[in-house]
Amino acid sequence: MLIFIPLAILFFFLLTKPYETYFNKISNGIHDLASGEFTSRVQISSKDEFGDIATDINLASEKLREAVERGDFAESSKDQLVLNLAHDLRTPLTSVLGYLDFILQDNHLTVEQIRHYAGIAFNKSQRLEKLIDELFEITRMNYGMLTIEREPIDLTELLNQLNEELYPVFEKNHLIARMNVTPRLHIWGDGELLARVFENLLTNAIRYGSDGKFVDINGYLDEEEVVIQVVNYGDHILPEELPHLFEMFYTGDKARTDQGGGTGLGLFITKNIVMQHNGTVSAQSNLIRTIFEVRLPQESTSKESGL
Repeated sequence: MLIFIPLAILFFFLLTKPYETYFNKISNGIHDLASGEFTSRVQISSKDEFGDIATDINLASEKLREAVERGDFAESSKDQLVLNLAHDLRTPLTSVLGYLDFILQDNHLTVEQIRHYAGIAFNKSQRLEKLIDELFEITRMNYGMLTIEREPIDLTELLNQLNEELYPVFEKNHLIARMNVTPRLHIWGDGELLARVFENLLTNAIRYGSDGKFVDINGYLDEEEVVIQVVNYGDHILPEELPHLFEMFYTGDKARTDQGGGTGLGLFITKNIVMQHNGTVSAQSNLIRTIFEVRLPQESTSKESGL
């Protein structure tokens, strides 16, 4: 829903000025959320986009408050949680609000200029949407509400499909994906969730491996386990960072200062999904390459264990 913030707000502002009150309330609500004020609520009761946005912000605040009280962020203190939220929410929010304010304050902009700046605000808001979506997904995991629809999955086909879908992204980053996957690697699991796992690993390899030329996707059978490896040849990961890669909000110092970096939630979600499939995920890195490896039970083994 947050993806519609810039265009929805712009549309209503151009029609009527009283919506400035809603705009300010939403802005303050997101700032409160980023500051760790999880008891704060946005008071908007209108039955329109503004009301929907307020509901989403309030729900996110409530779920985060409950998660903190339960101690779900044991590996990251509440102070660190708030610090990371402040960075990941405020960075795109500041850009969104800046461009929208520029549009609203300048009465001499052409339609083309308005569309240009609104488009920039729209793109910046996508980071907000991604962060909120991932926070909700983590909440579902913590509440045990993540439903796994198990069925026979051919990981070879799934990886080939993801490779095709991400081809434009590889090309844009001047990377070549090399597939080295054994045919018919079958497991018993949730295809949609597993696609999320490998999409996370592949986009991670693209983001941090762009200094290299290739991203390798390896897949093979190791006794009763299916092994999938995503390998990139970009900057290596420091040894002291490796144990923390799958922690919530962890992105490393370099990524944390990069406004185009990830939210630090993708690998945390990846680990949780893999664990719910009775598998493991790990990472190793040296000066030449970085390998993320997922191990999942073979299809017959998964069925026998009652997964």
